[in-house]
Amino acid sequence: MGFARVLKDGNGDPSGYRECDGEVAYMPKQQSYENIFHLVQNIDIDTMEIVNHDFIKDFKHVYRRGKLLQEISPEDFHKYNAIYVGNHQVIYTPYGNGRIAHPESFEVLDAGGIPEGEVFPASYGRDSEFVYYFTGSTDTTYAVRLKACHTPLFFTVLKWGYAMDDKHVYFREHTIKYADPKT
Repeated sequence: MGFARVLKDGNGDPSGYRECDGEVAYMPKQQSYENIFHLVQNIDIDTMEIVNHDFIKDFKHVYRRGKLLQEISPEDFHKYNAIYVGNHQVIYTPYGNGRIAHPESFEVLDAGGIPEGEVFPASYGRDSEFVYYFTGSTDTTYAVRLKACHTPLFFTVLKWGYAMDDKHVYFREHTIKYADPKT
């Protein structure tokens, strides 16, 4: 038996996937000290591509944390930013299905990741109908819809978790009462 090598994504960042002697396995972050591996079944090593820490794909399948995702096409399945991953069928957050209403029109509005001075990752995104905010500091696995935002095309991300549209100012997923976006 050979040594396992850590597989890296297109940016050179290490993933949770390891390859050894022609087999690919996933090792969860929180269990890495226990050496618990989940063998990735039926992956084509010649066409596999690391999407991010949790996602890998080949020419026929997409896997999350080593498990096959049913009925999801690998076509255009990619990393949008440090938070969102997916394609025209589905968008995921680090915790699960992002519940994006129109994934075919989804776009991220910032780089995602951990904002300065914060502990948890966060990011804004939008589709043709809604604006979304995801933060790892909540119990939700999905991105929260900003209910007050009725004009996603006018939504602009500012700094430090603030954003605005043509009628409201937001801090993370909350609408700031009495704040005027014009000022």
